[in-house]
Amino acid sequence: MTTAFILKSFLELALICLLIYGFMKEEKVIAFEQKVWRILFVNYRRYCRKKRYAKMQKNRDFRVVNGGGNTPAPRKRARGTTHVA
Repeated sequence: MTTAFILKSFLELALICLLIYGFMKEEKVIAFEQKVWRILFVNYRRYCRKKRYAKMQKNRDFRVVNGGGNTPAPRKRARGTTHVA
């Protein structure tokens, strides 16, 4: 017997045992599946939300910067006007 054949036989036996256990404890298996699905779904939503917030933060980081030391001083604005950058 080779190692591959022994490993394959062991995995088949484990699969059969798990299948029998699943038929006997069906409610517990269904509850476990729902719990795993919920965990995956919540973490995926959290991942998407984190990615979306990072993109929003990147867009907010736009700043107007003066070019260098040789640029003239900014002009005074008239009172009541707004400047949007």
